[in-house]
Amino acid sequence: MPLMVSAALLFAGLAPAAEITPREMTLPASERPVKVEFFAAPGTAKRSSVLMLHGGQGWGGAEGRADDFRHYARELANHGFDAYMVYYYSDQDVADRKANAPGVSIRRFPAWAKLVSDLTADVKRMATSNGKVALVGFSNGGNLSAHATPLDPNIDAAVIYYGGVSRVPGYVAKRFPPLLIFHGEADTREPIERGIKLFETAKAVGGAVEFHSYPGINHGFGQQLGTSAAADAFQRTLTFLDKYLRGA
Repeated sequence: MPLMVSAALLFAGLAPAAEITPREMTLPASERPVKVEFFAAPGTAKRSSVLMLHGGQGWGGAEGRADDFRHYARELANHGFDAYMVYYYSDQDVADRKANAPGVSIRRFPAWAKLVSDLTADVKRMATSNGKVALVGFSNGGNLSAHATPLDPNIDAAVIYYGGVSRVPGYVAKRFPPLLIFHGEADTREPIERGIKLFETAKAVGGAVEFHSYPGINHGFGQQLGTSAAADAFQRTLTFLDKYLRGA
């Protein structure tokens, strides 16, 4: 689904993010306590929350610098969403990744999905929460979002950057919350066919799902908000989150 938009539209409303300082927190989960970086939206009104899930190399890996993701989180916070950068890898996961151990993601997806569900429950109990939580997943985090959301009706929506259907053997999704899927048409790491398959799978079980592709764009563009594809995707993300988390 190629996308062509004007430069004016791409960057409309994308003012520089105010310098919201993240706060490191540890949230409880059944497997282990989980580190997050918390970017609080300004004000005291109740608001929705977004859990950001990193790719296969963590926040500072092949997808880009951690500061790019922090900028993304600040933009979410400045638009009224509490944003949490989730460090869902355990120490052993990190060690296995560094050692190029085979099948780490597929083996760990069930535990990570339970961890995401635990964190969803945690943030819904926050004093400032309005009871709505979405996931925004990048690459492996997008795959994790596609695996976790059918299992937990407490997750209200998900934005999936260059992810696809779960590859865990025997896993069959019976439902999905509203999904927004982005994929580069020139993605050499997670081929666009995986994103299309996720779109088709969600539609087949009655999910509300949108799919947007970007001609000539490779993997890892999502957090680079100075680029046209990322800026367009972020604006669509805000519209989507407003609709499903705020009812706007």
